[in-house]
Amino acid sequence: MRHAIAHWLSSLALLSSPTLAQTTYAVGVRDVTFANPTSQGSTTLPTRVLYPATVAGSNTPLLQQSGGWPAVTFLHGFALLGSSYEALGRRWAERGFVVALGNTAQFDNLLQEDDGRAMFAALQVANATPGGPFFGGIDLGRVGIAGHSMGGGNVANVLAANPGYRCGVAIAPVQPRGNNGALVTVPLGIIAGDGDTITPPTTTAVPYYGSLSAFSQLKLLYRLNGDASHTNLVGLFVFGTTATEVFARSASVALGFLQHTLDGDPTGLELALGDDALAEPRLVACEGGVERAQAWAAADLVLGATVSVRAGLEPGIGGLVAAPGPLVPPLPTPFGELLLDPSTALVLQVGVVGAERRVDATIAVPADPSLVGAVVSLQAFGAEPAQPLSLGGAMSLVVKP
Repeated sequence: MRHAIAHWLSSLALLSSPTLAQTTYAVGVRDVTFANPTSQGSTTLPTRVLYPATVAGSNTPLLQQSGGWPAVTFLHGFALLGSSYEALGRRWAERGFVVALGNTAQFDNLLQEDDGRAMFAALQVANATPGGPFFGGIDLGRVGIAGHSMGGGNVANVLAANPGYRCGVAIAPVQPRGNNGALVTVPLGIIAGDGDTITPPTTTAVPYYGSLSAFSQLKLLYRLNGDASHTNLVGLFVFGTTATEVFARSASVALGFLQHTLDGDPTGLELALGDDALAEPRLVACEGGVERAQAWAAADLVLGATVSVRAGLEPGIGGLVAAPGPLVPPLPTPFGELLLDPSTALVLQVGVVGAERRVDATIAVPADPSLVGAVVSLQAFGAEPAQPLSLGGAMSLVVKP
């Protein structure tokens, strides 16, 4: 198969696609009081916003990007404020997200839930306000919600009556109210630590994860050992090497989940489910449920390099289909919609998937400078809860120097 891919690449020198780079951006910080455009929640929504900026600093201009940036609303823990989580927000903003750290409902769980829904509407208004600092800067089709502790439980509570968020991330969460976990219909990732004595994973994160029966695409539970506490998972009270490393891993796993579900980055999920994340020495368990087979790459395609590409899916038969060129309009098949050119597509890898829920393959890129900008597209296929074999998520990779 490597020879076939190399042959494709040799014929694709003129095909190109926008590159999804893992770029680090300068971070701007701006304290904003949004008006609440809804009839529920706080009258105003004071928020600390971190964002990709033209230059780092307070109140610096948002860096413009065609179509706007993906965004994340963040809900704080009980007795805290969103601004307490600036270290976490900065990690995500420097990788291309507008992060809205809400400073409302410090001691009120139900009020925070209402404010979490209202923040989506507030971002819509901010994006549509000429002359405002975020005018045209947010891609409203790529907005997620994340939270810690009380806010982590409220992620599911908000998503149970979702105003438009595309995914959720809950870190060291309390449990959602009632049956709300079962009402979440978007991807949701949970990060927890066995050193958490406030929301122990066995009584919070684990049943929370189990309640997510209606999610789409994927759900994730990433659980660290006793070194991971209620606070260091989100960068609060981080002192010493251990706490710093726990925070770095938690922030990275959450970032990868957000990049995959919001950013369209073909390498994003590697941060959450790739070899490095699974080799984390503090990892106790990494569980994933797949509603639709997912495809991702361990790294960008680079001249002269061999890159691992992966499919995440439920146990059964599954793998990856590949084709030269960009994705094509959906073509109906008995196994779902094919997003690759059927005249050139071939099976790159197929195998029997077990509890690891992953199939790996490799693409070898010739060291030929004329291939820079060439495109290879891949689509995952495999078992899903509703049927034994189905076409799933797809991605395009662009060859880089």
